[in-house]
Amino acid sequence: MAWTVKRTETFLDSLKAIRKNKEALVELDKIIKRLHKEPLNVGGWLSGGLHSKKSTRISRKYRLIFTPNKVEKVVYLNLIEHRKTAYNRHN
Repeated sequence: MAWTVKRTETFLDSLKAIRKNKEALVELDKIIKRLHKEPLNVGGWLSGGLHSKKSTRISRKYRLIFTPNKVEKVVYLNLIEHRKTAYNRHN
């Protein structure tokens, strides 16, 4: 069964910052396709204030933070931001 991918308001706001970066958008599209199939095998689990969330790299500079919900089979896209600030924003 395929997973559902949902975009949060925070994610949609953060997406505006990279809308002109074609490389990042292409990679993001590929990652979202993988999230529909196997989100538990994408990226790594985070700890601390980001416990229960995962992160994966988007075109070297950016990180996508997402939350897979195993019970509902839903992946919530939380944020896409530059790697230097992505983890600080959610703490």
